[in-house]
Order: sequence, then C-alpha cells, then structure tokens
Amino acid sequence: MDRKHSEEWHSRLARTVNSAVCFSLAYVVLTYLLWFVMGLTGRLYKFDSFIYYYGIKFILNSNTWNVSKVAIVFSSGPFFVLLLGLLGLFLFMRMKEIRTMLNVLFAWTFIIGVSIFISQFVIAALGIYSYNSLYYQGLAVSFAWLKVPVFLIYLLNALLIIPIIYLGVNCSRLFLVFSYSYAKVNNLSGRRKYFFEIAVAPFIVGSLVTIVAVFPKELSAKGILILLASTHIIYLAVIGMILGIGWLSLSYIEIVKQELVRYKSLQALNIVFIIFMLLSWAFISITFRGVYISA
Repeated sequence: MDRKHSEEWHSRLARTVNSAVCFSLAYVVLTYLLWFVMGLTGRLYKFDSFIYYYGIKFILNSNTWNVSKVAIVFSSGPFFVLLLGLLGLFLFMRMKEIRTMLNVLFAWTFIIGVSIFISQFVIAALGIYSYNSLYYQGLAVSFAWLKVPVFLIYLLNALLIIPIIYLGVNCSRLFLVFSYSYAKVNNLSGRRKYFFEIAVAPFIVGSLVTIVAVFPKELSAKGILILLASTHIIYLAVIGMILGIGWLSLSYIEIVKQELVRYKSLQALNIVFIIFMLLSWAFISITFRGVYISA
C-alpha cells in the first residue's frame, strides 16, 4: 500500500492504548462504586460498613436487617452502576460531535455498566440461597430475602440473552464513529480492523493490565484473589460476549460519512487519561484493606 495512504503503526498503537486506558479507568471506577454505593445506602439505615474493592462488610450496630432494607441496600450498587452506564450512553450521544477522548470513556462506561448489571443476574443464579457461596452477593442476597424462586432467576438469565445480543449488534457503531477516515470503515475488512484496534484489543489489554495492577499478589491474600477472580471473570465474560457479537455483526453494520467523529487526536497518547488511570489503580491499592463508612 502507498505510504501516504497507510497509517503508521505508532498511530494505531496509540489508538489502542488510549481506548485500553479508558476501559481500565471505567472498569476500576464502576466495579468499586458497586460496593461503595451499597455502603452509602446502608448508612441510611445506620449500618456501618467496610468497603473493599472485592466486597463489603456490614456492621449492624444493634440494628437488624429486614426484607426491605436488604432488598434496597444490596440492589443499590448494581442499579447505580446500570444508571451510570446509561448516563455514559446519554453523554456519548449528546457529546459525540465534540472531539474529546471523554467520548471513548463514555462508550466504555456504557458497555461496562450494563455488563456488570447483567452479570449480577448470572451471579445470582450461581449464589442464591447458597449462603456460603462466593456468589452470594449483590442481587443474589436481595433475591434470597425476597424469596424469589430459583427457576425465575434462571428464566431472567435466559431472557437477558436478548439485551446482550442487542447490545452486541449495536455496540460496534459506538466505536466505529471514532474513525478519522471514512476509508477505514467503509468496507468489512476495514471495519473489522478498526473495531479490533479500538475495542477488542483494548478490552483484552485493558483487562490484563487492570488485573495485574489491582489484584493482590501476596500468597496470604489467596482467598481474596479467588473471590475477585470468581466475580470479575463473569463481568469480563459478559463484556467479551457483547464485543464478540459486535465483531460478528460488522457484516451488517454500515457507517455513513456524517456519523464519523473524525477524532484525529485519538491517534496520539493522552497523558491526562493515563494519569487518571494510574490514580485509580493507586486508590484501589491504598484502600485495599478497606474504607470505613460510619453512620
């Protein structure tokens, strides 16, 4: 290919790294807020709590749980993350004409937020009524106290295949519009290459570096590592499933020139976002032994 019509490797690498940075930042923030919001909601009922990146521990303080308290507190985190994901989509749609990497962050916030919410139903199916299970958390606890039948949880999981397919089919468009050149996405091979560089590769790279950065490495934390792995493997599997469907659906996705954001700066490393990603990692590391929230 003529050099003037080809893209330098470092330009493609910068695009992938920038998107991976946005993925990691959104992923760390959302997965932490899942537990933090539960702690804040518990505080409304005068329950103290220790917030960890891998879970939450409530202190009753002579208070007692009842069905309504449990249902509200343990479902608050998943629903809050879902709302943040939908907010990310709203901001993306409102701001996509503005050439800012915030839009990449908003796109990942939407994909990750919805995926975490869907994952909570999978976790509930694995952990409901299994009170000593690693999966007895979040919606599993709410459903158990509400005495939701197990078959209904399985049915809900089966029905969730529909939004997963819908998200997968439509998620590719969120990322393809970032292309600065229509020639890169006006045919199937171009769309596949660009989607791999802006979404699939960043997901793989972002997942790996985030796991290495924030998961415990001490042998004494083996139990915590198992707890983290058992939960996050489901989150990442759902995200991967959505992106995989997005990849397969590229044959049916057409992009018109007017849709393109043409964000050329995405091809240069964004140091500001890298700093924020590193700060999010540092926060998790510093607070890994827990943050105490008192009523």
